Amino acid sequence: MAITLNHRNPLRRALSSRIVAWARGPTFARDIAIVLAVKFALLLALKLAFFDHPQAQHMSLPPAQVAQALLSVPASPPSQGDNHAR
Repeated sequence: MAITLNHRNPLRRALSSRIVAWARGPTFARDIAIVLAVKFALLLALKLAFFDHPQAQHMSLPPAQVAQALLSVPASPPSQGDNHAR
């Protein structure tokens, strides 16, 4: 009794042939996937380099104070009258 290994799992063979064809042929989907992977790697590197932690320990503020500074509307300086009419 002989067992042929090529026909045991046709799904695996079809999947591997699709992967090989995807890697070899000039496909738009492959190019988009490569560009997205490079962008993701660059964004991750920028996050780790600049936004992962504060540069100095004394630069940290309580979250409530940061929220107040970001969400509050600054008061406009009092008007001295109609300067455009002079």
